[in-house]
Amino acid sequence: MNIWGPETDFGMSTDDMRDALDLHLARHIGEFQTVFTDEDGWAGNSSEDGVPVDVLVVLPEGERKFAYVSSLGCSFVPLSSAHYREHNIVRRVEFVLAAQQNGNEEEDISALNLAANTVRQFAKIVHLSGVAVEEGETVTFSETPRPVFDDAGFAGFGFVKPQLPNPGFGHMHLVDAEVNSDIHFIAPIPLFKNEMELAAEIGPEAFCAALLKAGVTEMIDLKRQSIAGPPAETVEVKTISRGQMLWAKVLSWVGIK
Repeated sequence: MNIWGPETDFGMSTDDMRDALDLHLARHIGEFQTVFTDEDGWAGNSSEDGVPVDVLVVLPEGERKFAYVSSLGCSFVPLSSAHYREHNIVRRVEFVLAAQQNGNEEEDISALNLAANTVRQFAKIVHLSGVAVEEGETVTFSETPRPVFDDAGFAGFGFVKPQLPNPGFGHMHLVDAEVNSDIHFIAPIPLFKNEMELAAEIGPEAFCAALLKAGVTEMIDLKRQSIAGPPAETVEVKTISRGQMLWAKVLSWVGIK
């Protein structure tokens, strides 16, 4: 299958998929703007690995003081996890995160870029790595804890159900598409090492419930405390150069003006 093609694997065009997502976002949270278009990828000329991915942003409006960020492109082909293949599961996802906006231009742009880069990175890496994307599951990119963001002690990510849009947002059914084309929206939230250990101990469902009880949502909060308490083993938090960061490659992909 040519994952660089302009259509989904079930024959829906890029424009039709964008229209469907436009309607879904408008119904549940607001109208989006496209802040990054993977033109080379959709044209089949990309030098990047992975599927072509655009980034969509719903800007703050009224009493909603945060921006909502979504990938577009990850769901065009099913996830390649061996678990899904073995059980004949067709799993399609797009990734979402929220970025708080406080009126400080520099801080607002930084928060938007962080959310946008993260969803785009995940939309690509899940196809390249064969990760199973299920609520409550965790993922890390190093055997030893390393900071995934600058100036924060997070060591990995967990997949959770979006909480901030209106009810029903987490699942999108494409009425005009073929069977096995439903799309699930998942938030990859940053986790501390001891939170990942807690998830392994109590299981995905209980871990998601614990996060929700503690008020942890898809809103990126680099200053939040671990729900598992003070970690016995911490990730050293310091200002590091972008060349050293796990997220270094993706940080330059999106610039919101």
